[in-house]
Amino acid sequence: MKTNRKFNIWLWVLLCVPYLLASCDHDVHDGEDEGGLSVSLTWADEADQGTEVKDVKLWIFNADDGSLVEEKHYGCAQEVASQRFALPEGHYQILAITNLIEPFFTTDQTRALTNWNNIQIGLTNPKDVNHNAYFGVTDVRIDNKEGNYVVQNPVKSVLAELTIIIENVPKGTEMSGKALDAAWCLFPTQKNGDGDYGLPSLEPTEVEFPTILATESTLQSEVIRLMPTIQGSPVSHIYLRLLLPNETLQEYDITAPAMKVGGKYELRFKYNEMQPKMNLDATINNWKDLNDEVEIK
Repeated sequence: MKTNRKFNIWLWVLLCVPYLLASCDHDVHDGEDEGGLSVSLTWADEADQGTEVKDVKLWIFNADDGSLVEEKHYGCAQEVASQRFALPEGHYQILAITNLIEPFFTTDQTRALTNWNNIQIGLTNPKDVNHNAYFGVTDVRIDNKEGNYVVQNPVKSVLAELTIIIENVPKGTEMSGKALDAAWCLFPTQKNGDGDYGLPSLEPTEVEFPTILATESTLQSEVIRLMPTIQGSPVSHIYLRLLLPNETLQEYDITAPAMKVGGKYELRFKYNEMQPKMNLDATINNWKDLNDEVEIK
């Protein structure tokens, strides 16, 4: 019965592999008979499924004293699922971060940390970020009564994602702007005001938006990826600038709901209804929280 139980656990892990993050170009190692802890990475947001994963970093900390127990670097999620960690009895916290490549960075001297809450994720350049990074935190208690432990660790995006759409603009209009109070960094192992992991910093930074030219009557940005709104702020502040074909410059100060960790948002206007100062909330059609339209699993 013990052999069958181990076989069933590893069969479950291998069946989960297609639903993880991306495929590897090499084989996943078979599980052997020794027991241990395995980590299965999954998507927290189904909208992120299918995202290519180029890098996975995994840290295991002792939850009681904050000391680092394991630190690993993998090429893909399947490599994570195939590894077993032989850990003594205790309470452990696990942090996984994927796609942690330029322009993303994290705390370098991880082994010198006395408290895992000091880990931070930042951007070397917050402008024109063309991909997202993803993180997940979970905990597990090991009592060694069961030979194998398989823990799921759902990962979600570090950055918020914003799309700006302006309808009925004069053809040839240029749009530029910036977010004024994006966080400088994110503390992935600390909880935010919603009780979820991922606490934005108090320190703000401005994020410049790329300049966009309206070739038709609708002006639509690419997805703008930026750190969530700074810690403690219930709103975000956005500055937009429209340069019309006749060289007229129009400026807009927009107050909108705070952008959260992993949030996906759409800011939509009709050009002739825009005002120099606009205050939006979640009940106004100009601001759409796309996460509310996607089933979270």
